[in-house]
Amino acid sequence: MPDEIVVEAERSAPRSWDFFLTVFLLFLLLVLTALFVVLGLGFGVATLGCADSAGACNDTVISVGSLLATVGTSAVALAGIVVAVVFIARRRISFVVPLVACLAVVGLFVLGSWLVRLAVP
Repeated sequence: MPDEIVVEAERSAPRSWDFFLTVFLLFLLLVLTALFVVLGLGFGVATLGCADSAGACNDTVISVGSLLATVGTSAVALAGIVVAVVFIARRRISFVVPLVACLAVVGLFVLGSWLVRLAVP
């Protein structure tokens, strides 16, 4: 019986390194998301090259790329924040969640910018 209490106490002990690393990575995720949303809103300037010939640009691909860079990054960041807070509340290792979310946000932005560049000649 005393052995079970010690094991349960060790498992539920808070890990400060995990908490602080998670908070730092969540802050980094917010900064990256804000930067990518502002840059994604600037993708509308890419359509200025289409003013001469409307048939040369694919407006649908530009719209999808812009939405991936703005709305997609925001949605992934929001989901990452919620899941990280749930992991912290349940006392599980949580620094992995914002790390994966940061990588996903960067990947979505790169994919969105590649689509916009692909649609504009």
